[in-house]
Amino acid sequence: MRIVAWILTVTLLAGCGWQLRGVTPLPAKYRVLHLQSQAGNSFDQQLRLQLEFNDVLLADEAADAQAVLTVSALEIERRTLSINSSGQIGEYELNGRLEARLQRNDRDGFVLIELRGRRYLSNDVSNVVGTANSEQQQRADLERDMVRQLLRRLQRLNYDSEMQTDDTSATPGATPIDSPDANGAGA
Repeated sequence: MRIVAWILTVTLLAGCGWQLRGVTPLPAKYRVLHLQSQAGNSFDQQLRLQLEFNDVLLADEAADAQAVLTVSALEIERRTLSINSSGQIGEYELNGRLEARLQRNDRDGFVLIELRGRRYLSNDVSNVVGTANSEQQQRADLERDMVRQLLRRLQRLNYDSEMQTDDTSATPGATPIDSPDANGAGA
């Protein structure tokens, strides 16, 4: 009886489209990508691994790819949130921002994707090494979260309805694909 219950459960999960987290099937029109990234070695490595894990072929030349994904530099800003009674910083906020552009080779326009993330960090003035390690950990978590957000955006991207031309990218009113705060709230 247990075996029947397990088989039924697995069949129901497979039938409803459930997949393990981490598998982000991208549309067929983005299966062969050329990646141009300035986000940093750690971010680039994670992004390449996740794209390859999701059956995306990374082409060496833009002409060989169906689309070109251009990722700008990852910006992480550290901001003071609070000061303790002795005048020292008590809490920091790490704000991450990333822009990416996806352009299909068979189209003139592009899709602009803006991602944001936030992490909070307590500053223990009696444990400077621990605080520095904690900040490095939070930065790494923020990078991983930005990679996941970017893959989710690529997964649900409807290129034709969200396409922009180069003229609208310089216009202040251009509407990018924007994400909410990535500290618990996700896309």
